[in-house]
Amino acid sequence: MSSILRGGRLAATREDVVDFISSVRDDRRIALSTIFVNEAHVIGLVKAKAVNRRDARRILNALRELETREVPIDGVEDIHVAIEEYVTRRAGRKIGGQLHLGKSRNDQVATAIRMTLRDDLLKLSDLLISFELAILGLARKHVHSVFPGYTHLQPAQPISFAHYLLANGDSILRDNERLMETLTRINKSPMGSGALAGTSVNLDRAFVARLLGFDGILEVSLDAVGTRDFVLEALSVCALIALDISRMAQDLIFYSSADVGLLTVPDEFTSTSSIMPQKKNPDPLEVIRARCTKVMSNFNSAVVTMHALPSGYNLDFQEITSLVWHSVDTLVSCARILVELLLRVGLNNAIAERQHLQWTAAAEIANILAREGKMPFRKAHHVVGIAVRKALEKGRTLAELTSPDWEAIVGKALTKKSSTLIIRALDLQQHLYLYRTRGSPNPNEMKRIITERRHRSKALQRDNARMLARSNRALRELHAWSKRI
Repeated sequence: MSSILRGGRLAATREDVVDFISSVRDDRRIALSTIFVNEAHVIGLVKAKAVNRRDARRILNALRELETREVPIDGVEDIHVAIEEYVTRRAGRKIGGQLHLGKSRNDQVATAIRMTLRDDLLKLSDLLISFELAILGLARKHVHSVFPGYTHLQPAQPISFAHYLLANGDSILRDNERLMETLTRINKSPMGSGALAGTSVNLDRAFVARLLGFDGILEVSLDAVGTRDFVLEALSVCALIALDISRMAQDLIFYSSADVGLLTVPDEFTSTSSIMPQKKNPDPLEVIRARCTKVMSNFNSAVVTMHALPSGYNLDFQEITSLVWHSVDTLVSCARILVELLLRVGLNNAIAERQHLQWTAAAEIANILAREGKMPFRKAHHVVGIAVRKALEKGRTLAELTSPDWEAIVGKALTKKSSTLIIRALDLQQHLYLYRTRGSPNPNEMKRIITERRHRSKALQRDNARMLARSNRALRELHAWSKRI
């Protein structure tokens, strides 16, 4: 254990115990944020007249040195002690010993995690925006491309490939909006809360928060250091993103299988078998599917870890921090591969000509009979079901049923207009234009949605840029104050 914590209340801690409880390997992720937190705190101490400028200058010089080098971590239990030890060696024990006045590792670590997580989630959000824009660009090319919509993994109704893409794009867009909402709660500063009860040093918490790029403070000190709900919230959003990404990966695996043959995955995103030379395996998609399960399980692990913990800081907290870093990194890597693959996927041009997909027109034929033939929908549903059965018995499609076949099944409801509409419905390319409702696969509706979603994505992009700019301005202000001391 560090010498600065040894020799007071407790004798030396066993080295294997120090190693067992150490978070220092995971702490590298928050090292730079922790340095900035210490700098802002020292400036706050000067403003509160708790430390004189001369001593503060020595401390800040040592901290600025650490900004551009790796923090020495050998033999210490966490990054916070490592930084304090470095400052003490550089500034002397008497001066360096003032660094920890008015703060605790409890408020410091919570602040550094929030800062690092803020930056990481902004990068993830930018990647999701790129993902969404790529989906929108691809969808624009396929508003007329017939594609089967599935329920229960069975062809259900004709849609367009654009409609499929936009359904997934909207999931990603909502995930991103959740991410930005989460950032508003993450971007609050715990600094000045101390171990749990604040401090008698008259620190300006709002000033320190501003120097660190936060929107404000977590006001109640016990809550500020004793909660990790912001980590759980970030993990929950990550789990939702993983759920959506893994579903897309599974869809692409299914659609590209030789038996289904709706899509082709480019060779550079596949591998072959060691024994079966004909194989084209979608390995990256399978790995995405598997790794996303780890992201989902990270949320479960964190919730269980936090369950029934007593109020205040507990070292259990450090066990969930690494989970959020793993989740963010996994999503970044998976999303990058998935979007690159998706942009290069090939769509089978003959989908609309597949005879078995004509069955997907059945629901619209029932609608036509109900609307034009004045037949109760439930009866129309029954009648079209009979037509499907008759066609199957004769080894035909619905389009191959003769006029006498339809007249025998439908009766007087088969008017000239309904006959014309049924023929149109059985042409899957024309079928898309029969949809009238908002959000349907109608090509005109798809074009409208693509334009609107692009505006929403660009708005998110601007919000991200503003938050990043605010964070950068805060860093410049922090360094400006540091040089003035």
